[in-house]
Amino acid sequence: MRTALIVLAALAFALPLRAQQLPVKGYGQELVDQVMAKERGLLVVVMHVSPPGAANYPIIASNIGRIGKVADEDDMRVVTTGKTNLEVAHGGTRFEVEMPMQDLAGNTIGALGIVFPYQKGASKAALEKRAVSIRDWLARHILDAGSLVEPYPFDPLATTRTHAQKLVEATLARHGEIDLLAVRARPPKSGGYAIIASSFGRIGMKADEPAPDRSRAGAQSGGKRYEVELPLLDAKGGVVGALTVGWPLRKGRDEKAFLSQAEKIRDELRGRIPALEKLVELDP
Repeated sequence: MRTALIVLAALAFALPLRAQQLPVKGYGQELVDQVMAKERGLLVVVMHVSPPGAANYPIIASNIGRIGKVADEDDMRVVTTGKTNLEVAHGGTRFEVEMPMQDLAGNTIGALGIVFPYQKGASKAALEKRAVSIRDWLARHILDAGSLVEPYPFDPLATTRTHAQKLVEATLARHGEIDLLAVRARPPKSGGYAIIASSFGRIGMKADEPAPDRSRAGAQSGGKRYEVELPLLDAKGGVVGALTVGWPLRKGRDEKAFLSQAEKIRDELRGRIPALEKLVELDP
């Protein structure tokens, strides 16, 4: 099912604009909405991304519409050369930054355009630095290009603003060394075991198997990331699901240390999980 959704969404971009079909809300649009909500003063955020199967780099998410508009020559130069476009535009009132967009493995997946209001004499370097910070925040929340055109939430009945999601975001902010975090559980009265919170979307996506009874670890994403999955515990020590923690895997890193780090993060969370019911509770 997951593969079929990604392929259908990707193939839509190869069709004429009138025939394209997108989710009611894709994960990329959710990320754009989050950036606009947390970053004051932004005028425009646009993602040009080529999902698997697409022949070009259309806009897949933005705060200005134009979804499906194919990348122009300037956009493609960013993608192909890896160089950032900087421009003062609209009669000197806007500063436009367009840079290579990346996923959490560091792969270039498209071009990210960010537009700031601008006054003569303002620091362009400071605005570019801010744009880079936004791009890097986004990268920590993107598994790959295909994930950006998946529905958000993945299951339309899934709750996205849970206590578990709040814990994931707080932990990701506190631990800058990790690049992936996910919680899987079987909510009460739910039909199955699924992702209930994550740093990469896919909320409500059914899991292939229940929580592990012991830790599992290994390299992922072609050796670029190391992941540890371990039982997630509540404050009383009961297993309420599974926690997955990922790190960039670079030469010289001690893989054995990842397990102890994952256990430390798991134990930090325990005190904030009274029970499974609290974990899946709405917490906006």
